[in-house]
Amino acid sequence: MSIARSVARAALLATIALLPFAGCRSVPTGAGAYMVTVSEVESGKRVEGLAIVATGTGSSARGAKPAMALTDEDGVAVLAFGNWGAIDLQLVSDEKAIERWLVTQERVAVNGGKSSIEPLRLMVGADGNGGTARYRLAITRVEKGPAVDN
Repeated sequence: MSIARSVARAALLATIALLPFAGCRSVPTGAGAYMVTVSEVESGKRVEGLAIVATGTGSSARGAKPAMALTDEDGVAVLAFGNWGAIDLQLVSDEKAIERWLVTQERVAVNGGKSSIEPLRLMVGADGNGGTARYRLAITRVEKGPAVDN
């Protein structure tokens, strides 16, 4: 048997041995605390005092109360999301929604890690025609323990 064939066989056996663990993840998803950081697109400055209202969408969120919070001096708000799957996230100023985002909950990174697919999508922007974002959002799932997305 050639060396290349031996290496390929060893790699295949190692892969087969790991298959039972392929679905295991230490990263939690679903209900929990989510940290949203808001900054201005143009200046990069963090935004203080902006209200964030999060509502679950779809049948899994039917009847659930919205989560609400204000950004602090660091532009950060922590909200409790249910196991909603998709979230309608609105930025509110002077009791008027100024931007609307869709959050795909299972794509949110944990403890400041990096998600492989962007979990946020701008739905309605803040400018006159509704297409441009005035704010940049970052979201991360806050979990106790060492679980971090890479």
